[in-house]
Amino acid sequence: MVIEICETNETAKLINQLRITFHDADIVAYACLNRCAGCFLCYVALIDGVLIEAISAEQLLHKILASLQTSQSN
Repeated sequence: MVIEICETNETAKLINQLRITFHDADIVAYACLNRCAGCFLCYVALIDGVLIEAISAEQLLHKILASLQTSQSN
């Protein structure tokens, strides 16, 4: 699993927590994810290429966790 995060907004604060929680995942921080419209308006991450958006860094973390739990259940 690959989790990609833009390091130019508060989402970068999640990187260490994601690395601890998902130690088997590849956590990659980019200067830009080329999602300027989304990144400007909200917080974004890509999980295996799937876009996750939220209105806060904390909500993004919860959405990432929910997405990963759902994918592990399937």
